Amino acid sequence: MKPGIWLRVMKGRMMVRIWSQFGEYLWIISNIGFPLLTSLSFALLYSSVGLKSFTGFAVLGGIMVSFWGNVIWSMASQFNWDKQEGLFEIYLVSPAPMSAILIGMSLGGIIGTAPSAVLVGISGYLLFRPEFSVSSVPALILTFVLTLASIYALGMMLSSLYLAYGREAETLNEVIQEPISMLSGVYFPSTGSLSPFPVAVQVLASLIPLTVGMDALRKVLFFSGDNSSVALNEFTLLVMAVILLLLSLRILKILEEKGRRDGTLTVKIS
Repeated sequence: MKPGIWLRVMKGRMMVRIWSQFGEYLWIISNIGFPLLTSLSFALLYSSVGLKSFTGFAVLGGIMVSFWGNVIWSMASQFNWDKQEGLFEIYLVSPAPMSAILIGMSLGGIIGTAPSAVLVGISGYLLFRPEFSVSSVPALILTFVLTLASIYALGMMLSSLYLAYGREAETLNEVIQEPISMLSGVYFPSTGSLSPFPVAVQVLASLIPLTVGMDALRKVLFFSGDNSSVALNEFTLLVMAVILLLLSLRILKILEEKGRRDGTLTVKIS
């Protein structure tokens, strides 16, 4: 496969995702409103009980929930939606590489969600003025990028898995969304000394890329001087991103070969 073809496929799929997110006003409102309202609720709760320093956790959580919601509801379910619309069979017979389609979906999701996340962050900062203690801006950028890479790699793997389960994927989304949000510590630390969970639950939560990413982002933003721990988290995120990406491509390859052989993935499920 020529690099030029791969890049064109990736760019084409990315632009479709970006325009689709900005083409529906209701999606724009929900992408901004739901994370913002939840973030403000937690920030008000922290302020009311005298934990002013924790309001920054709530604002950071609102930013990351914007991306996490995109991973769970848009990225993970995309191939299943494409199958229902009859588009996935076009992917199968076209020369477009599936890896480029997956990467394009992820980049489009990140770029399309970024404005909502920025608005949530600005609103939360202006309202609550949380105190930051950033030890290193490059470390913050690297941690943020690796966190997005790992959670969107998880979205790629779920997209490949959901393709095989049809509408059951939507039910699974509804079941896992809130428990994962709680375990990953989006609005409060779920691992470490500040976690309310027992050690066994913390170990389980650490298997979720978002948990590791949130822990690293909090350390960089609010607890300067913990560089060795941040470096370990960044390495863990990198390993998770690579493993999940390879798994997603492998699962998709198996399903692609099965679909071409049996025709099972081109049938619309009602």
